[in-house]
Amino acid sequence: MSDKKKGFGRYLRSFGETILGLFRIGGRKEPMNALEEEAITTPVMTIVKNYFHNTIGIIGLVGFITIFLVVLIGSSLTKYNPYYNQAVLKNIGPGFGYLKYPSAMQDKKVRDIRSGITFSGAITEDGELFFWGKDYDKATVVPDDIQEKLKHEKVTHLAIGDRHSIIYTDQGNFYGWGNNFFNQTQLPAELYHNLRSEGVKKLKAGVQYSAILTEKGNLYVWGSTLGNNLDRVPKDLQGNVVDFDCSALNIVAVKKDGGLKIFGVKGSEIHSIPKELTDGSVKVKQVVLGTYTAAALGENGKVYVWGSSKEGTKKIPEFDAPVKEIQAGMDYFTALTESGKVYAWGKDNYGEIKNVPDGKYTRIFSGSFQNYAETEDGKVDAWGNNGFILGTDEVGRDLWVRLLHGGKVTLLIAAASVLIQVVIGVIVGMISGFYGGIVDNLLMRFTEIVASFPFYPLVITLSVVLPPDTSQNKRLFLIMMILGVLGWTGIARLVRGQILSEREKDYIMAARALGLREKKIIGNHILPNVLSIVIVQATLGYAGNLLTEAGLSFLGFGVKPPYPSWGNMMTNAQTTEVIQIYWWRWIFPALAVFLAAFTINLIGDALRDAMDPKAAER
Repeated sequence: MSDKKKGFGRYLRSFGETILGLFRIGGRKEPMNALEEEAITTPVMTIVKNYFHNTIGIIGLVGFITIFLVVLIGSSLTKYNPYYNQAVLKNIGPGFGYLKYPSAMQDKKVRDIRSGITFSGAITEDGELFFWGKDYDKATVVPDDIQEKLKHEKVTHLAIGDRHSIIYTDQGNFYGWGNNFFNQTQLPAELYHNLRSEGVKKLKAGVQYSAILTEKGNLYVWGSTLGNNLDRVPKDLQGNVVDFDCSALNIVAVKKDGGLKIFGVKGSEIHSIPKELTDGSVKVKQVVLGTYTAAALGENGKVYVWGSSKEGTKKIPEFDAPVKEIQAGMDYFTALTESGKVYAWGKDNYGEIKNVPDGKYTRIFSGSFQNYAETEDGKVDAWGNNGFILGTDEVGRDLWVRLLHGGKVTLLIAAASVLIQVVIGVIVGMISGFYGGIVDNLLMRFTEIVASFPFYPLVITLSVVLPPDTSQNKRLFLIMMILGVLGWTGIARLVRGQILSEREKDYIMAARALGLREKKIIGNHILPNVLSIVIVQATLGYAGNLLTEAGLSFLGFGVKPPYPSWGNMMTNAQTTEVIQIYWWRWIFPALAVFLAAFTINLIGDALRDAMDPKAAER
């Protein structure tokens, strides 16, 4: 090993022993009296003792550790795709318990369960109606006049759309409520007598439209059909439909001969129905539609899937027995086999796939993101989306998950940049203060030049110059470097000033007289005496860097969407509508930034007080 490497190793060992020596009390094992203990208390022990006598400092420390652990552990435990969004879930307020159905329903036999975006509803065999979950456009709030009528009628059919609910009763009456912008909750007058004479077989509610299949095989559609032509049911289907399902753009019907026919918006992948499902080779008994895919169940118990393959819905699992029922969610399918086992496949957004219960069931019910399965004894198990603790943003992303992963980015940038500041600032400050003279002059003039750089104009200029396709990692690295390289000047001046006073003290003069090398004097004797000041400055600088990063990202010059940071999460929350109505979109990110910076500042202030020599006397 070379002499340089040996010298560097000795320097590190010596420095480590010096730091550890600050904490050592000595080798005595016998109890000490108060005077002896006070006499040998190390500086670090004194600082720690003073710090933990400061209630505000303890609050700040506990608060920041809590924030740090929640962000660190939470982000590592939650799966996150920055490019995932779900438009139908946009601007959902904070709430939980979407899957918790009313206790009054537990002892009743369920006839049907339907789900909307954030809520579900059920009808029991005795005709009672129940709703649960988070209300959307008052779709779960049955109007008083309808409630009064339902006291004398039993609900036989229920359908729930994205923002409205419709029912049909044993008295032949149709009712609807919720969003009614396209009159989708009101039965057209010309259909009233048709339903009375033909009877209702199935109700279906889509994206702001409604549909009814009668016992005579006629299909009627009304509501928001402009542009998708869903109300123009092909003539050859009327009187010939036994089942159907609908999406935002299409309706697929099962004909009496077991074949399928689709209508609505043309050109989608759902239009590519397998030939065997249209030519009579396979007789279909049930059809369901997701957002981009469709599935059919043949009388042979086999499942057929077609449409887009990007959600993985075409990867049909191997069933343990023939399938007797299928259901569809937004991006997935569920199936119940004759053995009573439930299967699910497709895109797992909120546990729709991985949380499938393992049991024996008689029926299944699936909606947008919620699923239910009924056992032989009438018990209902639920899985899927159970809510959003902090709500969703303008494109339907979970705010809680984004807050965790955005916090990880914000805290990491602040930590890395303050580390750069400390390293550069300590090195420059120590060299400048210890050697003085022309070295001091040159380094301090350089420090002043760096301090005079206009920070925000420089960052904005660099952000504009960067290519649009710059990766997220490169952008984060650039932010760290800019914050670190331009922010060390305060630490350097502070360290320089401290060393100017330390280098004239007797112990430094004695070390020089003993012939110790300058590097050893700086590392072993001076550095430990300025570390406390550096720690305080770094703590306060961390809070400053955190706020700076949040500000840059808020203005659009830091972390770019769809990648989250606490700053850019507030970028789209600048309108009066968002501030007043969708308050959760800005209040939670702002609160996270405030609490993190506030707790760090409390720690810094408490450390500064603890390191005050007069603190030991109080």
